[in-house]
Amino acid sequence: MTETPAPLRDSAFVQALFDVVIPPSDDGKLPGAGSLGLASTLAAQLEADPVFGPPVQAGLQAVYNAALARDPAGFAALPPQARVEVVESQLGAHPMLMIGLTLHLYPAYYQHPRVLEGLGEPPRPPFPEGYDLEPTDPHLLEHLRTQPRT
Repeated sequence: MTETPAPLRDSAFVQALFDVVIPPSDDGKLPGAGSLGLASTLAAQLEADPVFGPPVQAGLQAVYNAALARDPAGFAALPPQARVEVVESQLGAHPMLMIGLTLHLYPAYYQHPRVLEGLGEPPRPPFPEGYDLEPTDPHLLEHLRTQPRT
């Protein structure tokens, strides 16, 4: 197992960056992604993702370094608009950054109990309790059953 990249070990960076990607809602019902403690989940997912993991980690490092070049106190010390500018400044060199980041961050965010509560859903996974589903009409499948198998 490899070591977590420096940007994902910096909790202030992670919180500020995740809040750039998914900010808190204006009405306060939904938290920003940075406040949910998703860094370790995201780090593990990126490490296991051979397609998006390396380019996202490289992009995170580039954002981290660009922020330090702009302000020695780092990304979290920048005002919100400057954070967006730093991220945008790295997208040309790291086009997979936001695609891969959102690919892993959005599911983690929308499965978090605080987000589910903010959306008016029960703060639990859909299983094992499950949800009530409408019964399936077996006649709808009849057409498929009559098709020749290839």
